Amino acid sequence: MANVYFYLKENKKSEPLVVARISFNYFEINETGKKLFRTVKYSTGEKIDAKYWDSSKQRAKETNKFPQFPEFNQRLNDIETIIQNVFRKMLNDAEVITPETLKSKLDDFMIKTNKVVNPPKQTKRFTTFIKTVIDETKRGERTNEGKIFKNRTVLSYNTTYNNLLSYETHIKKNLNFSDINIKFYNKYIKYLNEKSFAPNTIGGHIKNIKVFMKLATKRGLNDNLDFSDGDFKKISEETQTIYLTETELQTIYNTDLSKNKHLIPIRDIFLIGCYTGLRFSDLKQLRKEHFYDNVIKIETEKTGKYIIIPIHPTVSEIYNKYEFNLPRVISNQKMNEYIKDLGEIAKINEIIEISETRGGLKVKKNVLKYDLITVHTARRSFATNMYLADFPILAIRMITGHRTERAFLTYIKINAEENAKKMLEHPYFNQSNNLKVV
Repeated sequence: MANVYFYLKENKKSEPLVVARISFNYFEINETGKKLFRTVKYSTGEKIDAKYWDSSKQRAKETNKFPQFPEFNQRLNDIETIIQNVFRKMLNDAEVITPETLKSKLDDFMIKTNKVVNPPKQTKRFTTFIKTVIDETKRGERTNEGKIFKNRTVLSYNTTYNNLLSYETHIKKNLNFSDINIKFYNKYIKYLNEKSFAPNTIGGHIKNIKVFMKLATKRGLNDNLDFSDGDFKKISEETQTIYLTETELQTIYNTDLSKNKHLIPIRDIFLIGCYTGLRFSDLKQLRKEHFYDNVIKIETEKTGKYIIIPIHPTVSEIYNKYEFNLPRVISNQKMNEYIKDLGEIAKINEIIEISETRGGLKVKKNVLKYDLITVHTARRSFATNMYLADFPILAIRMITGHRTERAFLTYIKINAEENAKKMLEHPYFNQSNNLKVV
């Protein structure tokens, strides 16, 4: 059998070419009687950046930075099989095998069977690359500091991908890496505004686009850096969110649900969130083993960090009622629907003026407070009520996970009146007045 060894042939003008060196113990005798062994050097037509080549395995490295490595290596496997088959046939047919005759037979076979595989052009189409990244993320081949990405990340990527495909149809043009510039940024935001997307939704898509472009640049597929320009930024708008006061929480707790018994477990789970600050994903995994004396100890799903939360009397009452076996937590979407029903029955109907941007236009409207209650309201209520109760911000952050005080203060929701009342409790506003009126 022939021995096939793949190696890189350096090329100053382009990427190195993969060459197959075929040895089969062929030699010639020179004038001095010395054996001169000869091999066949056969071009595969494949090119690859040297940093992605594993010389010990004679194949491309299996790395996310060179995502086409499976197909690339398979083509080399196919070429090696062809070389062995041609060589074996020449042996079986008792043909004279020299470097020249073997190379000629290989050329004939490649042309006849159309087996020459030209190296694939690295894709320039942006959406094709995004699909590759999504597939890698789904398979767990692309990780976040060694951790597998959450399903919500894949869902977000898919939404961005589908919107870009729709945009390509709209402009009747495929988007290449070179197209992702400020001109594209402005036109794409205009397109999303025309579809009545909210600013934060648009901002999420811009964020993903920047992630994909940065990744393509790291992999050597893109040299267009317009996406890193300061004007190519994620847009955002402060959302109109609410929190529930201690009085409102007690109203919900004491509301008679005898005619709406399906809402009882919904209420109880929601209130646990309001008094622990746990995210919905952590409420779903809360079990008896997380309770230690007067605290809850749990590893949060989002950050993977352990937090310790003092048990509020209301939480204790609810858990004792269920004997530490909480009812099954339903989907986030259904939970949000039922919580609004719960708020309506409990008459959480303060009129709230909200403003939101749709299609680039800001609109103001009045809504009843219960219509703004969501699962996340529980966590925000916890943080805000703890703050108003004068708990140290650092202590609250150790539970909520906010990295900075600034981020925390942005997160909590208190209005101007509540802020003024809190300030009046400060000693500064309670000093005895020693000034005399003349």
